[in-house]
Amino acid sequence: MNTFNDKILIGRLEHIDLVDFNLTGLVAKIDSGAYNGTIHATDIKEVEHNGRPAVEFYLLDDSHPEFRQLVQRSYEFEKRYVKNSSGQSELRFFIPLVVKLGGQQLQARMSLNNRQDLRYPVLVGRKILKKKFIVDVSKTFTT
Repeated sequence: MNTFNDKILIGRLEHIDLVDFNLTGLVAKIDSGAYNGTIHATDIKEVEHNGRPAVEFYLLDDSHPEFRQLVQRSYEFEKRYVKNSSGQSELRFFIPLVVKLGGQQLQARMSLNNRQDLRYPVLVGRKILKKKFIVDVSKTFTT
């Protein structure tokens, strides 16, 4: 593992684990131009479950080998407007979760968004990278 002033060197693509969902080895695009991280999810909706507000969703889709047709639910969530890659403002659900990137287990807050038409199921933004990682865009899968 390469380090620079206690920061871990990662490439433009890395494997990431979503610890809370027992998903390992997902390919993540590292994008320091994006502020927030995003996870590919479908059928995202706010519901009431056991008398409490929750967000329900499916992680990934059937084109991904790690897909499990299992409804995921989070009681801890927030809704925020964000600018998408086209510059349009859209409402997204954000959930807290534990991710493992570059050998580090981190607390993160990531948005749920349908990334079906995009190449990678996870996007890691600079909020997660800040103070922990250095990105070398000429490299991939460094850790």
